[in-house]
Amino acid sequence: MLQSLLQLYAKSFQGLTREIWILSIITFVNRSGTVVFLFLAIYLSEQLGFSKTQIAFIMSFHGIGSVAGGYIGGRLTDSVGYYRVMFWSLTVVGFLYISLFWVSSFWMFCVMGFLTSLVGDAFRPAAMASITIYGGEELQTRSMSLYRLAINIGFAIGVAIAGFLAGIFGYGVLFFVDGVTCIVAAFLFLFFLKEKKESEKEIQKASQKNISQKTPPVLQRSAYRDKWYLGYVFFLFFNALVFIQLFHVFPLFCKEELLMSEEGFGALMSFNGILIALLEMPLIYIIAKKRDQMGYIIWGVVLIGLSFLVFNVIGFTIFAAVVSMILVSVGEMINFPLASSLALSRSNSTNRGQYMGLYSMVFAVGLIIAPLLGFRIAEVYGYAILWNVLGVLAAISTVGLLFLRKKLEIIDN
Repeated sequence: MLQSLLQLYAKSFQGLTREIWILSIITFVNRSGTVVFLFLAIYLSEQLGFSKTQIAFIMSFHGIGSVAGGYIGGRLTDSVGYYRVMFWSLTVVGFLYISLFWVSSFWMFCVMGFLTSLVGDAFRPAAMASITIYGGEELQTRSMSLYRLAINIGFAIGVAIAGFLAGIFGYGVLFFVDGVTCIVAAFLFLFFLKEKKESEKEIQKASQKNISQKTPPVLQRSAYRDKWYLGYVFFLFFNALVFIQLFHVFPLFCKEELLMSEEGFGALMSFNGILIALLEMPLIYIIAKKRDQMGYIIWGVVLIGLSFLVFNVIGFTIFAAVVSMILVSVGEMINFPLASSLALSRSNSTNRGQYMGLYSMVFAVGLIIAPLLGFRIAEVYGYAILWNVLGVLAAISTVGLLFLRKKLEIIDN
């Protein structure tokens, strides 16, 4: 059995293009360094003496910049091409990160927080649009999964290194680490990954894509006039509000209610990374062959919602936290690669940046609203009420996506 599992794991990586592997390695390098915002609140509080209200404002400007970056990055991808957007985003944001070391005033941090996230998050829609071109239409779901795997492993390693460096040299050094890794990633991109254009054959093939896999028809119009897609990202937004609590309210819940140590919580979050590293690629390899991928996206939303509700069922215990982490990890593995791949399938060579820009903005807006919503409910009404609210949000997302899935069935028939 072990041999069969190892063979399945190996097969899940087979056939992926050289360009997708290079893109994933570059993404790994970039994400290994891009961890400064995890420690920014501590830096702003301990080093610069900012109040919690001031820190919240700085984080909000960061979120607003992320929304703007997703929109502008998508537009630029369609007008000047994914390659230029990716290279210049990495290069410019690298120097912006380094310059943050010398910023000490509140309003300048607000401005720089906005600019770094605007420039940095312009990379996302361009990178996601490039996956179809570098990986090919047939392998885009698995290519997206490998790209996500690089992000997750890079992030996990980066957090460990960042904590070590911050302990020895202080938090300020992280601005240089972030900046240098972005610039290194930009030049790795320039030297090892050449721009690739979609051939007329590939464009024609995408336009005539078989609907039997329940993917939406490719459209020529703007993503902002595509009613089905606007509904799709709208209902995914509710899922994003739920999932983002994992990185904001959930750590405080584990500390206050479960009395976890920092090491214990770190081990729990590492468990999430290990599960994704071991299971996501084989899981997506199996699911990518299935007909009803929209159905799996919906199951991912359900599992993410249940991962928080489980505390109100089992109780506020360490065992419940482990069960919660398993549920959210599986939900994440199913939902995110398929959801982004479906968004790519909806687009074509002329509007792919718009589609992926809108998809990126779902999480960017979520980063603004989710912490405010989660912390406020937890503070006023308690965690049990918050978990119920998250369950309701997941239910809204589920019902909405089920309705859109019916629309696809009507198209098929």
